[in-house]
Amino acid sequence: MADINATVASAASGIVGVIKALIVLFVFVNIVYSTGFDPIGGIVELVNTFLDGGFAGLLALLVFLSFLG
Repeated sequence: MADINATVASAASGIVGVIKALIVLFVFVNIVYSTGFDPIGGIVELVNTFLDGGFAGLLALLVFLSFLG
């Protein structure tokens, strides 16, 4: 059972790492080339969605951040 948990955790961390790298890549590509995609605005909108939810939104944001850490 421990091997399965380690395998799933390893796969999840790999997927999260790829997603983080893609976000950074999209931000830098948007800075260098003028594209219609606005990743920084999307990140700001996501955070504002959590913050506009009041206390429940704040708790959801904390849970979301705990999964990333």
